[in-house]
Amino acid sequence: MTRKKILWLCSWYPNRVEPFSGDFIQRHARAAALYNDIHVIHLAADTSGKTTDKETTIHKDGYLTEQIIYYKKKTTARGRLMAHYRWLFLYRQVLRNYILNNGRPDLLHVQVPVSSGIFGVWMKKKYGIPYVVTEHWGIYNNEVPDRFENRSRTVKFYSKQIFSQAAKFISVSRYLGEGVNRLVLKKDYDVIPNVADTSLFFYIENQPSRFRFIHVSNMVQLKNPEGILRAFSKLYRQNNTAEMVMVGDTDLSIREYAASLKLPDGVITFKGEVPYVQVAKEMQQADCFVLFSNIENSPCVIGEALCCGLPVIATQVGGIPELVDSSNSLLVDPKEEDQLTAVMMQMINSYPKFDRKAIAAKAALRFSYETVGKQFDSVYDSILKSS
Repeated sequence: MTRKKILWLCSWYPNRVEPFSGDFIQRHARAAALYNDIHVIHLAADTSGKTTDKETTIHKDGYLTEQIIYYKKKTTARGRLMAHYRWLFLYRQVLRNYILNNGRPDLLHVQVPVSSGIFGVWMKKKYGIPYVVTEHWGIYNNEVPDRFENRSRTVKFYSKQIFSQAAKFISVSRYLGEGVNRLVLKKDYDVIPNVADTSLFFYIENQPSRFRFIHVSNMVQLKNPEGILRAFSKLYRQNNTAEMVMVGDTDLSIREYAASLKLPDGVITFKGEVPYVQVAKEMQQADCFVLFSNIENSPCVIGEALCCGLPVIATQVGGIPELVDSSNSLLVDPKEEDQLTAVMMQMINSYPKFDRKAIAAKAALRFSYETVGKQFDSVYDSILKSS
C-alpha cells in the first residue's frame, strides 16, 4: 500500500483553549493516519490574553502531525472583526508555508465546511488540489437554536460553494447527509461513522450490586438530563435495586435538581467532567447506557457504549436509529418520560436477552480505528484514481 499525503483543514480540533472541541475529528485523524500521512492544520482564537500575537505548536505521533496556530482575539466588536481578518491572513500564510516546506499534498480533507472549507476552495483554485469535505455539525434540522436556516446569507452562500466544489462529501450519518441535501444542495455522500477507541472501550464482565444505568453528556438542554432524572426517579419507586450514574456535568444546577427529587443517597451519582479514559471505565462498570436527547446527529457515546457491550436506551431521533438495532437497544420517543420509565423497567426485566459480548464484538468491527481508517483510505483512493 502506498501512503498518500493528506492535508486536513479543520474548523474544530482539540487545543489548549478548547480541549474537547472536535475531539471526534481528532479520532478520525488518528484513524486515517493508520493508512496515510495526515497533517492537521487548525487555527485557534485565544481570548485569554496569553497569546500576544501568534504561536504555533506541532505535535507528531506516528504518521499524524497536528499543527495548531494560536492567535489573539479580543471580545469587543472591533476585536472580533480584526480577529477575522487576522484569521484569513494567517490561514493563507500557514498554507503557503506548508506547500513551501512539504510540497503539494495529494489531497485536502476539510473537516466541517464552515469555516475552514473556504480554504479548501482557495487551495483547489490556486494549486489545483481536490478536496474532500466531512460534515459533523448538527445544524441541519429544526430543533437546534443555531440551525442552518437561521444562519446568515454569507454562511449559506459559502456553504453551498464549499459542498458543490468538493470532490467527495462524507457525512457521519445519513440523517446529517440528507439534511445537507435538503437545506444546502443535492450531493451524493458517503457515511463514515465516528470512531470509538476500542483500546479503551471494550467489554469487561462485571456484576454490580444494583442494576446500573449510565448517562454521559455535557448535559445541556438538548440532552434532556432532567427528563432522565425524572424518569429514573419514577423507576426507582417501582424498583429500588436500580441506580443511575451521570457523567460529564459541569453545572451544579443539575445536581441540585437531582437532590430535589429526594432519592436516597448514592442512588444517583454524578462524576463530573472526567478524562476519556475514565469515561470508558465508568461505562465498563455499568449495565445499560441511556441517552434521552431531543435531537442528535451521530453521538460518539453510543458507539463507545456498544463497544463496552452496553445495551442502549435512546430516543429515536436524528442519526441514532442508524447506530443501533433490536439486538442492542430499546428506543423511545423524545420527551416521553413515562415511556422512558417503562422502557428502563423493560430493560431490567429482559436484560438476559442482550448478549453483551456479541454487542461489543459487533460494535468493535464497525467503530474501530482500523475500520474507519480503511473507509477514509478507500475514499481517498477513489478520488485520486479518477482525477
